[in-house]
Amino acid sequence: MSGVDAYTCDSCGAVFAADEATRTATVGDLDSDTWQTLCCPACGARVKTVFVGDD
Repeated sequence: MSGVDAYTCDSCGAVFAADEATRTATVGDLDSDTWQTLCCPACGARVKTVFVGDD
């Protein structure tokens, strides 16, 4: 995953790139057009909420 942001799941230890993650709606009042939650593709645990909107 050279040159790509890599994420590590705290639940199962899987390492994956953002494009491999399962994306879900955010929790709370975050705008889902601007923010997405990345989940582990192996176990489904939430890993990180990232900004995806226009700067």
